[in-house]
Amino acid sequence: MVIIYLISNQFFSIVGILKKIILFSKCIMEDNTSQFAVSLHKLKQKIGDTEINAQTIIKVLKFAMEVVEATRVKGEAQKKLVTRLVRQIVVDAPISDDKEKLLLDMIDKDILGNTIELIVEASKGELDINAAVAVATTCCMGLIKRV
Repeated sequence: MVIIYLISNQFFSIVGILKKIILFSKCIMEDNTSQFAVSLHKLKQKIGDTEINAQTIIKVLKFAMEVVEATRVKGEAQKKLVTRLVRQIVVDAPISDDKEKLLLDMIDKDILGNTIELIVEASKGELDINAAVAVATTCCMGLIKRV
């Protein structure tokens, strides 16, 4: 009888823990959904009347990064939220199907994702452009001397 009581208490204890985990997961999902909605609203305000096309998509990306930076979202989740926001802006934009497909392809092929990473590296000082310029200058000077 004691063993059954202990097992049943542990069972209810496990069920209680699982319920708390599920509740916590739902809260996180709701928070992410509301965070997306709030961020999308702010992004649309920043964009204003800007026409969405291949020439302005990086500007939209910049605005999305600024909006997401002001949230509690951090790390890889920031990149995902930015990408999701830009995707939604493209889908909602009054543009032709061809332009939409082009922009969505840029997103789906991770061109914007790679651009985000480049911007983040540059902002952290991890992108040494001056070293690349010095190497290119040295190479070019060697060619000029031969001519």
